[in-house]
Formats: sequence, C-alpha cells, structure tokens
Amino acid sequence: MTHDPRRSGTRATVNERVADAEVPGWTGGVMFVLRWVTLLIEINVMVVLGTLAGGVVLGVGPALRAGSAAVERMTDEPTPWRTFWRTWRAGFWRTNARFAPFWVLATLLWFDGVAVTLLEGPARSVLLGGLVVILAWSSVMLAYWPRVLLRYDRPVRPTWRFVLLAPLLGPATSLAVLVVLLVVWIAWTFMPLAAVLVGVSFALWATGRLVNDRLDRLDDDLPG
Repeated sequence: MTHDPRRSGTRATVNERVADAEVPGWTGGVMFVLRWVTLLIEINVMVVLGTLAGGVVLGVGPALRAGSAAVERMTDEPTPWRTFWRTWRAGFWRTNARFAPFWVLATLLWFDGVAVTLLEGPARSVLLGGLVVILAWSSVMLAYWPRVLLRYDRPVRPTWRFVLLAPLLGPATSLAVLVVLLVVWIAWTFMPLAAVLVGVSFALWATGRLVNDRLDRLDDDLPG
C-alpha cells in the first residue's frame, strides 16, 4: 500500500508541541484539558452534521473519515472545522464506495439479530455467539477503516482485503480497540449526555491512536 509519510510524524509533532509548551501550573493543565474536550465536542457535532449532509446513508462514511482526520490534527490547528469539511468533500464518492460493504454487513447483522430473537434453545446460543464474534470483528474493522483510507491510496478490493484481515495483524491492538468501544458503550448506558457530546469523536481519537501505532509498526516492517 502507498503510505503517506507525513502522517507518521503527526502525533510526534503534537507531542513535541505539548511538551514544549509552558504550562503555568495546574491552571494551564485544566485549560488544556478543557480545550481538548471542547475540540472533541466540536468534532462530534461535525460528524453528526456530516452524516446528515450526506443523507445519512451517503454521509456516514465521509463523516467518519473526516472526523478521524480532524481528531488526528485537532491540536495542530486553531479549529478542526476546515480540516473536517475539506476531508469530507475530498473523494466523497470514493469514500462511499469503500464504505458500502459496511452497509451490507450491517444489514446481515440486523437479520441475524432478528433471527436470534425468533430462535430458542441451543440454536439460539450458537447463533448469538457467532453474532457477537462477527460484531466484535466488524467493530475492529470499522476502527481501522478511516485510518487506512487516510493513510493509503488504494482501490476498493485491496483496501477491503487489508481491513478484513486487520484484526489478525495485531491481536493486542484489536483487543485494546474493543476495550475502548466497550467503555464508550458503557458511557452511553450510564452517562448518556457525555456519550452524546463526545462519544463518536472520543472513539475516533482513542482507537485512531491505537490503529496508527499498529500501522506505523507494519509500515516499518515493510522491506525498503
């Protein structure tokens, strides 16, 4: 896959800026955290608006991709709005073509969920177990998907072949991604307001860091 070398240094640049910044005691730390949370809320709103702007079906993929780009650079720029909408518009149809298989997968999972409610006994347990495994696998794939699109420029088939096998490329990373998504789900259950404000953007930020670390290692292992 074609790798964009500028992305591998993004997080290092952010860390250097944070480390070099003069923070005047705990007040500066509080202000930094508040600024970070504010940016997450802004990006969360943008993901919702981007989804609606595409009529939901055509908006989810570009919104997730743009949101991932925005959280990756949110401490590099005064506002993430420009990054989000520029990324959302760029390659809109290309992004949707690469997101389309997720809609097929979601439809199949929905039918499986309906089947689980209709069955009883051992058959229900087996189908429910398979449904949980597929849902977990799909969640890891979805976490990899926006980062893979932002980092590499490949056709649909190679992109999806990579995304489909991504959970196997780093089991520890996949487990960490599932833990993050589980935390978000728990927050949605017990702290719905916090989940509504930053649920999607936090998930994109946290899983994006994990996925980027794994992709960096994979790129370093490539010959040449």
